[in-house]
Amino acid sequence: MDRNVKERLNVADQMINALPTKTEPVTGDKVLLSGASEEYLIDYDKLATAILNKLTSKTFTLDQGTKTLVAALNELNSKTSVYATSKQDFLNLGTKLKVGISYPLYLSATAMQEITNATYTITGKGIVYVGAGSQMDILCMIGAGDVILTGRIYADQDPLLYRIKTEKIV
Repeated sequence: MDRNVKERLNVADQMINALPTKTEPVTGDKVLLSGASEEYLIDYDKLATAILNKLTSKTFTLDQGTKTLVAALNELNSKTSVYATSKQDFLNLGTKLKVGISYPLYLSATAMQEITNATYTITGKGIVYVGAGSQMDILCMIGAGDVILTGRIYADQDPLLYRIKTEKIV
């Protein structure tokens, strides 16, 4: 690179660095982009729309197949949350829910108290995965999220055979 080009780049860097900064762009702001053949300005809102269109039309390969981000979110939101108000309600889920699917889970304070043998008497929110043979894997945040409950429960076996573990987040 010749000396004149280096000097011009240095001056351009100094000019750009001397510009005021903003924490949030607003409608009407322009963004400088370096294109394939030249630099250009683009309206901030048009850039945001272009990025959003790219994100919403791009397909991702997920466990459930190839989907757009919007389709995956719609599928997730269409799943009804599972509510359990007691340990027995929770155990009954293993025979009622479709195998091979994860469900959003809400455990009442009573259910949590019964499942944790009275260690926790506060609500829990998380995910339950229903496997074959009435196996249920659970990942649940208790209360304000400072305790995680994990475990595997076999709903068609003696309730004493379930394994639950809680971890306090420090």
